[in-house]
Amino acid sequence: MDRLAHSWSSFSFPTAVQYLKTIGYPSVNSKQILVDILKQHARGGKLSLIDLGCGNAQLYEYFKDQKLACTYTGVDCSDPLLEAARRATAGDPAVRFIKDDVNDIGSITGAYDVAIYSHVIEILSSPERSLLRAKTFAKRIIIRFFEPPEFDTDTVELREMDVGDGRTVPYIRRKMSREYYRFLLSKLGCISVDVYRDETAKDQVHVLYYD
Repeated sequence: MDRLAHSWSSFSFPTAVQYLKTIGYPSVNSKQILVDILKQHARGGKLSLIDLGCGNAQLYEYFKDQKLACTYTGVDCSDPLLEAARRATAGDPAVRFIKDDVNDIGSITGAYDVAIYSHVIEILSSPERSLLRAKTFAKRIIIRFFEPPEFDTDTVELREMDVGDGRTVPYIRRKMSREYYRFLLSKLGCISVDVYRDETAKDQVHVLYYD
């Protein structure tokens, strides 16, 4: 497991519940773009989704509010965030959760229509390894970027995150260069990428098509 993975298990439970809702980066517009894309791919049916780095399942709660027909598997390495996710979705038969490191995704079996990385690629130490693994079980990969891959150089910064109770922990934030992103796409065998831009923020949603 990534050596900084313990940081994501350091949340106090109240902070885990509110993460990316009232704290963090609660962007709504790019979530709506994502929902619109998924509804187009569903074509009136029900999608099987796997949310890689699901956190407290705030994304699924939004899907449900928007009446997106889907089954949902959330994957995360953080015990507090997964506990918040399980409580938020308790009793929902369309939902299940798996504890795993999204850098490796070693315990995933089965097949899914879509694998989603929502504001997650930027905090992975091994995006190449993760994406190549996701390709083996997902027909399509959709990435919701907080830091779109439009930088001239590829940099990884060590930042501090407030996890509640007056504590901060380190985490990484990647600013991905165009060149590195093109490398990732070539490794995946991508034949095309649809790019959707949130005009109110820097968020982008990318749909990856591969052979």
